[in-house]
Amino acid sequence: MMALRASLEVFEKTNISELRQKSIALTGYLEHILQPLVDEGYFTIITPREPLERGAQLSLFFDEGVMEQVFIRLGRMGVICDDRKPNVIRVSPAALYNTFEEIWEFVMILQEILVDLRNAARLGNV
Repeated sequence: MMALRASLEVFEKTNISELRQKSIALTGYLEHILQPLVDEGYFTIITPREPLERGAQLSLFFDEGVMEQVFIRLGRMGVICDDRKPNVIRVSPAALYNTFEEIWEFVMILQEILVDLRNAARLGNV
């Protein structure tokens, strides 16, 4: 009951409209700062670009065999995402408690993982 009470107290401080607006902003920011990684060919965002055509998540499509390695390494770094085998990781910022700083931190972690994997592949270590 204490967890439910705490949850209800949080909802007393906001409303669904404010949460949706923050959700749109968080997901848009995530998409924006992921774009350089898309441009580098690490993955493709397959979620619609139009905020009204998507929820609060972005689906990242990776080349064959890459998603599993990225997903495992994200987990080791304490990042919780959702995998859709064989090639998709879904990233879902939660408007109720995620911050823009946390979105930035996620992208920095993801970038580090992707660069490490690409370098290892070049050296034949993957």
